[in-house]
Amino acid sequence: MKKIDRSDMIYSLALAGISAALAIIFVTLGVYVRFTTVAFFIAAGLSIMIPLSKRYWFSSVAALVVSGVASFFIAGSDVTVIAGYIVYFGPMALISGTMYNLHVKWYIQLPIKLLYINGALALLYYVLGTIVVDASIMEILPYYAIAIIGSVLLLAVDVILVFIYSKLGVIVSKVLRGRKKNSPEKSAPASDDEDPFEEELLEQDIYPKETEEEEKEEENKDGNDAV
Repeated sequence: MKKIDRSDMIYSLALAGISAALAIIFVTLGVYVRFTTVAFFIAAGLSIMIPLSKRYWFSSVAALVVSGVASFFIAGSDVTVIAGYIVYFGPMALISGTMYNLHVKWYIQLPIKLLYINGALALLYYVLGTIVVDASIMEILPYYAIAIIGSVLLLAVDVILVFIYSKLGVIVSKVLRGRKKNSPEKSAPASDDEDPFEEELLEQDIYPKETEEEEKEEENKDGNDAV
């Protein structure tokens, strides 16, 4: 059985906690700061993708569950105010990030995402009686028009979200794990008989060289001594 790396587990739990905390903050802002609800729900979805960017799938799921449970307490009796995050933006962030990690082709992703988008819109419209944005739109436009416009807009949002997600792993590494363990380069130890700097010194002409005149004087001196 493969031994679980303790430091890796701690890191994944830390990412899950940070992801859930950020998602809860953005959901809270989406509930209380009206007319920016969708923007904050998108930010909450992006927060869920933080562990996923480091391939911690279960940490992202845990962050989604924790933030989803917390959002019910934030909403109180009116659950429709957090329905957009629970039904669409949270799960869709997880789906898009997983598909990106698995390198799923766009022509496979598109019908799956369209199916989920329209299922979520139908649930919000017919069951919960909301479409996240201004509810008065439901009185003006029929459902098919809302479905068409919503599909186009949400697909555009998804493209932007995936683009940000593609850069998220690098950002997370720089912010939360700036240090990298660089393994020292292994170099062969120099033997006692060899001077590692000798070759370099010879190439740089640091050792003095005898001139031709000095060589002749030494030869003459040796000849006189011999006589």
